[in-house]
Amino acid sequence: MAEFYPGSSGPLITFVSRESSEMPAVRVRGHGFAGVLRSAGMRAEVFSYADQLNAACGEREKTLRARDKLCLNLRALRRLHQPDRVLVIQRFNYHSLAPFLLKIAGQKLILDLDDWEAREELQPGRLPFSGAEAGMRLLARNSCFCLAASRFLFDYISRFNRNVAYVPTGVNTRVFQPQEKIPRPETVLSWIGTVHRPDNIENLRFLIECFKELTRIHSSVRLEIAAKGVYLDQLKELTADEKSICLVDWMPPERVPEYLSRVDIGVMPLIQPSRFNRAKSPTRLFEYMAMGKPVVCSPTGEAGEIIEDGIEGFLARNQDSFVIALKRLLESSRLQREMGLRGRQKAVQKYSLEIIGKELIRVFTGI
Repeated sequence: MAEFYPGSSGPLITFVSRESSEMPAVRVRGHGFAGVLRSAGMRAEVFSYADQLNAACGEREKTLRARDKLCLNLRALRRLHQPDRVLVIQRFNYHSLAPFLLKIAGQKLILDLDDWEAREELQPGRLPFSGAEAGMRLLARNSCFCLAASRFLFDYISRFNRNVAYVPTGVNTRVFQPQEKIPRPETVLSWIGTVHRPDNIENLRFLIECFKELTRIHSSVRLEIAAKGVYLDQLKELTADEKSICLVDWMPPERVPEYLSRVDIGVMPLIQPSRFNRAKSPTRLFEYMAMGKPVVCSPTGEAGEIIEDGIEGFLARNQDSFVIALKRLLESSRLQREMGLRGRQKAVQKYSLEIIGKELIRVFTGI
């Protein structure tokens, strides 16, 4: 667990996640948020099932059996049981059991939702919600407070708990900041993320088609995709014959700012109007902006709230508008620079950990 600062006071706030520190939910909404609280004199730490209990995560999580998950929760119970500890559970999944049992035993519970992990489509004649969604509702009702990373999640959780705060994931603008870029003959587009879901591949297939259309107009452009996940082999097949598309090795979080300093434009298509896409608080979008990179993304969900079309980047609804937006940026380095600067300014003023931290401190001080 991350240590709290000496001299800090109050209850111990523990962010509980099943994922490792390489994942945005833990890296930003865990360690980042805990750091903000510690800077305000509070005691805060992170408890990751993957890091502290060596639980399989990511693509390896599917190897966990029900017995394994139960054993992990029993171990977590012993580690997390402390009367003055406030448990902040990130999302609903198998790791929710131990915090929920401790809530029944008297510890305070806060639900932090930054994603939609429930089933999208349900079979006719079944309940109007899945087991995972029922679990989210149960946690929301039994939490003393809820944090929602997107406006969609804020509206959803408000149906089950009135004590909700909108807290976007945001970005550490001191770590992610513009750096001097070495001039190159090619313009580099960048997509970074995991490919654990079929719609990730659908979005990348859409992006690849847009890129192929773009290369008919501009030859000095390259698309870089940094990805990992269960669909990585399928992604390799999609890009096997594309000389202008480069698959970048997955990198640890500390190397991402250095990598982004070498790209020109961030891209983030979300073509499905699903609850998963509407719920996302897109970490990479905040990081592109903080690094001073213009973005082209779908207006789906939170992205459409964060980016003002034509100001920090472009909102594109279909393949034609994606190609047109990228073409405009490719043809004007000045436009790239101006949009990037405005994106950086918005990231600092609205989505930096310092700004988001003020709301976090208000919430946890009240609790």
